[in-house]
Amino acid sequence: MNAFLETGISLVLIFFIFSIITYVIQELIAVNLKYRSKMLWKSMAQLFDGFDKLEGRMKLMKAMPVSQTPNTTAFYKHAQILSLQRDLKRRPNYIPAANFALAVMDLVAQKVAPTARQNDLFKDFKSGLQTFAGSKGSLHEVLKNLLATSDNIKDLQKKLEGWFNNYMNRVTGWYESHTVVSVRLIAVALTLVFNINVIKLAKTIYKDGKLRTTLVAMAEKMIDNPEVATKLYTSAFNKIVTEQDSIFKVRIDSAKSDQQKAEIQKEKEDTLAALAGRYTEKKIAAIKSLTSQLDSTDLPLGWKEQPFSCKYWKDEEEHISGGITFLLTIIGWIIGACCISMGAPFWFDMLNKLVNVRRSGIKPPK
Repeated sequence: MNAFLETGISLVLIFFIFSIITYVIQELIAVNLKYRSKMLWKSMAQLFDGFDKLEGRMKLMKAMPVSQTPNTTAFYKHAQILSLQRDLKRRPNYIPAANFALAVMDLVAQKVAPTARQNDLFKDFKSGLQTFAGSKGSLHEVLKNLLATSDNIKDLQKKLEGWFNNYMNRVTGWYESHTVVSVRLIAVALTLVFNINVIKLAKTIYKDGKLRTTLVAMAEKMIDNPEVATKLYTSAFNKIVTEQDSIFKVRIDSAKSDQQKAEIQKEKEDTLAALAGRYTEKKIAAIKSLTSQLDSTDLPLGWKEQPFSCKYWKDEEEHISGGITFLLTIIGWIIGACCISMGAPFWFDMLNKLVNVRRSGIKPPK
């Protein structure tokens, strides 16, 4: 019974490690192919212009159809949004609620003819909202409802910021649903590159007591130090950008001149570029560290031998035909890809439960 349990722990450990690698690769792809900035643009286009023709992950890889979204284009050209961009070719991955609110209020107020403006943002916003009603998106109704319950411009800004934060939570859910296909493709690629044949792995681990002991020890070490592993799949570059936006916003708001603001903005752009480079290097190093741990064992990973060789499935007392060997290898790969795509949080929770069962209960805290 103990051998079966240790084999299960070993397999879950392998799934957990490759699930982390899958997440890291997905994150790096998202950063470098600008998936987040394109999803953010799409959410703004739906809001400002009612644009909803960008379904699916593959559409996010294409250029954004700015000619069909005049209000969204005007929004991104506003100074509050341009200040978040490193250059005109890289749209921001994140828009702070304050920048969104100030840009929207100003854009709506600008709908009022110059001769009819009252130099009062709240009054101009009320007047401009009537002209803004012609936009195809749902933003007009949102602004109308928020204005009806606001007493002044500060009250309106606060409510608009709160609504935008809630809207961004929904956008985060949309983005995650778009990454499902990417995660599955990465899982398949990892399965083939590392030859993750679950059937073969299970047989090898079960028959090798020394290998089981090594893998179980690795699993227990991860469970005893959860922060080391969980940090790899919970940290995201988007969080880093958010933190830096908050830090630099305080400095920009307190700047005494436009020139000083421009200098701080340039410093922010350089900082984010440097952080992106270090983030990529750090994640690549994490992948190398995880794979090196598996390399130190005798797991049958990689392509040292022919994957469909009969000797994978026979010993002194048994022999399996080449056709069945081929079928078992394909099935092993499919199981491996499916398991890896289930995600690191699932496998970490499973690993924790199995290790505690082996220990005959939860290990008491130190």
